[in-house]
Amino acid sequence: LAALPTVSRRSFPLCMHNMHAKLLETKHLKHSARQQFGLFLKTIGLSCEESTAFFRAEFTKKGMAADKFMRDYGYGIRYNYGLEGKRQDWSAMSCGKIINSSGANAAAGEHHGCPFRNYDEGQMRATLQQMQVGAQDVQYILDKVRGQHYQVACGKFFEARHKGSTLIETDLG
Repeated sequence: LAALPTVSRRSFPLCMHNMHAKLLETKHLKHSARQQFGLFLKTIGLSCEESTAFFRAEFTKKGMAADKFMRDYGYGIRYNYGLEGKRQDWSAMSCGKIINSSGANAAAGEHHGCPFRNYDEGQMRATLQQMQVGAQDVQYILDKVRGQHYQVACGKFFEARHKGSTLIETDLG
């Protein structure tokens, strides 16, 4: 749990990094982002207790009482872990589901979805540059985004952040 900020900056997919950054900035995520990000945290190994502690720590930094957090948000976290409601063991959303879900509207406080699909080119370029992605990789990623190859763009983003590793086949697009 303590390593989460470092792991987010270094290794999270851009969609998850974006939601993590917005949570740290605003101390809140709306439902769709909490669902998408919470299931991701579960999939990377956070227990229900760790996930609850993580979200509670962030949400209460803006003055929300811990008991109000548990009343308003605890059920949803436990639900994601199959401990409430249908008691289904939910898994993280697939890239396809994230890409095809209704996009985020940052102006309305929504930060879920696929940034490669939802960001305009200027916002994508600025984000990649801010994350110190090299100019050649930025251009490749933007070309893939223009061609609506969002998963390939995301794979290249991962490769650019992890020099020397390969995640995608260059023949894919």
